[in-house]
Parts: sequence; structure tokens; C-alpha cells
Amino acid sequence: MYFETFLAECWKNGNRIGRHLLYDIKNRGYTGSRTNLERLLKVWREAKNIQPGEPPPDMDVSEPVRDPDTGHMISSVVAAALCIKPRGMLTDRQARKVNALKQGSTVFAIMRGLAMRFKGVLRSRNSEALAKWIDDAIETELTATCVSPAFCAGILMPSKMQSNSLGG
Repeated sequence: MYFETFLAECWKNGNRIGRHLLYDIKNRGYTGSRTNLERLLKVWREAKNIQPGEPPPDMDVSEPVRDPDTGHMISSVVAAALCIKPRGMLTDRQARKVNALKQGSTVFAIMRGLAMRFKGVLRSRNSEALAKWIDDAIETELTATCVSPAFCAGILMPSKMQSNSLGG
């Protein structure tokens, strides 16, 4: 999250060249590859057909969320795992992290709500509920940066697997 915040700020200031951004974040401790950076930049450029000279879509560039128990930053891997874990299956410590993430990140709160609803849609096997969920997910405008367009296309595509999984 720290690097995404930094990169979004650079992007807004006109620095949009991958190798320059890579140099800047490597100097701040980034150990990932240029390929990973280019994937992020590609998402920003493709979100709304943005060309290399245009700013990225609006993003939640809030401060990193800290674990209320330790004070350490909650990693994106931990946040992703907690995003899809139902409240009843969370330990007390995990529940405190989820609460901190929901308070500190609008994107996390929205994504967790969508994830929990999606689990319910799958359990219900209701195609109308799925269509409503898709509409709501698209309406959040998070789909361009957080949800794979291929995922949504796969859900929308009529197929035997979809009709079997939804009881249709």
C-alpha cells in the first residue's frame, strides 16, 4: 500500500514512466520486479483507456492501516485473507484487524461487503441475486482497479457451468 500511495502521488505529478518510477521506489526499499510495477501501471492505464500521459483513475490512497494490537502495518496479503473470511470465523485479534481495515480503508470496506454478499449469492444459487451483485459491484467503480474484468465477463457469460452452479 505504501508504494501504491507513493506511485499514485508520482503519477498525479506527471511521473508516469515505468523505469523512472521503479528507480524511485527501489530507492525507498521496493524489492519487487519491474514486471509487477508494470502490471499496476497497466491497470491504471486501462481502467478508463488512460494513455501514458494521463493521470490514473481516482484511488483510495489512504494511509496504511495499522494492526491495533501491534501497531505494525497490515500487509495486503493479510488484508486480502481477512476480506473474504466471514465474521463468525474470525479470531478476536482478526476481528480487530478487520474493524481497523474497515475504518481505515473505504476500498477494503466495500470489497469485504461485496465478498460477503458474493458468498451468499453462491450459496443461494440465485441468478437474479447474482445479476444484482454484478450491477452493485460495477456501480462501486472498484471493478476497474480491484476486480478482474475477465472475472466479471466469466460471470456474465452464459455457460453450462454457470447454469449448473446457479441452479439454472
